Amino acid sequence: MELHEAFASELVGENVELLTGTQRSRIGKVQDIAVAGSERFPPVVGLYVKGTDGVVRYAPFSSVVSMSPREVTLGERPLEGASAPTAIDELLLQKELLDKQIVDVDGHKVVRVNDVKLAPAGDYLRVIAVDVGLPGLMRRMGLRRLGDRMLDRMPKAGVGASLISWDAVQPLGIDSPGGAVRLRVTQDRIDRIHPADLAGIIEDLAASDQASLIGSLDEETAADALEQLPVDTQLSILEDLHPHQAADIIENMEPDDAADLLSEIDQDKQQEILQLMEPEEAQDIRELLAHPEETAGGLMTTEYLSVPPGLNVAQTFEHIRQAAEDAELVYYIYVLDESEHVLGVVSLRELITAPPHTQITEIAVDDVVTVDLKTPRDEVATTIARYDFVALPVVDAEGRMQGIVTVDDVVDVLLPEKLRKMLPRVGKSRSKPHVHGGKAVAPGSSSGAQ
Repeated sequence: MELHEAFASELVGENVELLTGTQRSRIGKVQDIAVAGSERFPPVVGLYVKGTDGVVRYAPFSSVVSMSPREVTLGERPLEGASAPTAIDELLLQKELLDKQIVDVDGHKVVRVNDVKLAPAGDYLRVIAVDVGLPGLMRRMGLRRLGDRMLDRMPKAGVGASLISWDAVQPLGIDSPGGAVRLRVTQDRIDRIHPADLAGIIEDLAASDQASLIGSLDEETAADALEQLPVDTQLSILEDLHPHQAADIIENMEPDDAADLLSEIDQDKQQEILQLMEPEEAQDIRELLAHPEETAGGLMTTEYLSVPPGLNVAQTFEHIRQAAEDAELVYYIYVLDESEHVLGVVSLRELITAPPHTQITEIAVDDVVTVDLKTPRDEVATTIARYDFVALPVVDAEGRMQGIVTVDDVVDVLLPEKLRKMLPRVGKSRSKPHVHGGKAVAPGSSSGAQ
């Protein structure tokens, strides 16, 4: 088999000849190139050949005698449609990749494929890179030589790299016509993309593809990315998601963010999603939805870490160690009595420096500033700013702990949406929260974001 480096644009449309003994006969043209899409550098597994009679047939790669930008020669006749094998992970370069959007995993952006580079590797011709620059466009127009001459004369600054290695990009695949768009990328590579970058990728997609891509991610990753998107994009995606998918994703969001999102949709769909969620997560969100948006109750999150008053420092460490894995932030711990009244707050720094047998109530700050559920959000913001708090406890009319308002919740209220999405979130975690976890600071304790 004779293989040569080539671009997909040079092969698609190329004449296909059949070699029988020493005789050659033209039997059609290359219509598309099939590769095994799941491999790191996908090998060509076959060619779709449009015959001189107009019928499209399949030529397995094993039947290829030679393949280059100048000729494609087969040693066997292509198979009729009914006999043609189709790989589960098959990716068609012309139909599914050229002119399509892909994700530059390393660059964290969506780019458009202008061409695909293939090169021999062992007994296969493999996809090694995509061309996302001007050379690919000019090659597609049949102006490769002119384009090369123009690019040689261009200043390198600003032109940028034209080729991106295939293992740094992933196509947005479609399972079937009209099916879900998905990232053809392993979960460990997705996990290395920051949620804000993943949200940026989603924003760059057409509206019709955004929900499909969100729905193809695991629930925790999807929740993290959804939280980073503008409200109008969140609502558009939520509208297109199946209710079961929406419920799975929303129950992985921070309760306050989930409540903010669900408060924007109509009551019927809101209740449908809540009924499909796990009861505990749904109850947390229902409690938040019951409070007016302009109050402390509407701003707070129900996740905070608490301990009973009878523990010493060593016992407190053991208590929070079991809960810390899923807690949003464990720097501040509330001391609550059996009725959830706030007795004090202690920082992790104070715990570390205290002797193990010291009672937690001896080092906790007991003069804790709180606000009630109905406190207006402007007053909450003023209080947090006045005392330089990281978070502020929210209590009900009987003084029982209900939640906390974090400084980033206040920022969300005061700053424009575009700007606040750029700021770091307090205590963000990829872990699904199952316990109360939290952060707060009171007069006399260390303050400021950690």
